[in-house]
Amino acid sequence: MPTLKPKVFVKTVEPLVVLDNQLLAGKNVLITGAARNIGRSIAIEMAKQGANIFFTDIVEEECLKLEKELNTYLVKVKGFVSDILKPEDIDRLYSILDENKIIIDILVNNVGIQFETSGINNLNLEEWQKTFQTNIFGPMYLTKSISKMMVSNSIQGSIIFLTSIHGEILIRWPSYSSSKAALGMIIKELAVEFAPYGIRINGIAPGWVVEDEQGNPFSHEYTPLNKSSINPCYIGRAAVYLASDYFSRFTTGSIIKIDGGLSLFHYRVFQQPPQ
Repeated sequence: MPTLKPKVFVKTVEPLVVLDNQLLAGKNVLITGAARNIGRSIAIEMAKQGANIFFTDIVEEECLKLEKELNTYLVKVKGFVSDILKPEDIDRLYSILDENKIIIDILVNNVGIQFETSGINNLNLEEWQKTFQTNIFGPMYLTKSISKMMVSNSIQGSIIFLTSIHGEILIRWPSYSSSKAALGMIIKELAVEFAPYGIRINGIAPGWVVEDEQGNPFSHEYTPLNKSSINPCYIGRAAVYLASDYFSRFTTGSIIKIDGGLSLFHYRVFQQPPQ
């Protein structure tokens, strides 16, 4: 059995008392897939708390749109057109950050994909490969680079993965749910690996996050709290909590559920007949 005693140990730096709306003041944040929905909300909520926002998306027009929106918060903002599926894009992103002496304090692995394919008879190997490349391999490759940056610069940072309640409960989309289950264990493994450096690794497991064009939630009978979908701003605020030294300096290896109680029972099991 491996020993839990670390070979190195970095003394925890106690955070100073912070002012409201300054929880992340001066911190450099990198968010993947940030131009829409959850990623956009995370970027906005962190910008509200004074963080400098660096983000990626695959659509240049969406990057420019979010840059303009975030500039209203008077923080540093820069979007990069980058595809998590391409290691060369990740390497190029890291090189740009390094060349511009941008040291990342907080990494949010937000980008993800899902295929609503159920049943072994409908197995599509290409879908499985793309799901794991997007949800696991790409984020891990980026995390390897950014964690190295944190360690070499003595940054006691925060790395956050967007997972799902369906890493634990069935949804009948096996490629998606199994990738999120794998992500849950990766979070725990990395939390132990990087604890000696003061780097915290955590996850957020959203429930049904969807809104209309006006930002209003939809009715959802299976969500006990409010019987509605979840506004992505609440995922953003959970990310602020996990990124903040003030609130979560001793939170690592944890996954916070923001689901309105949806995960309390396996509703999807009874919605679809066996394939």
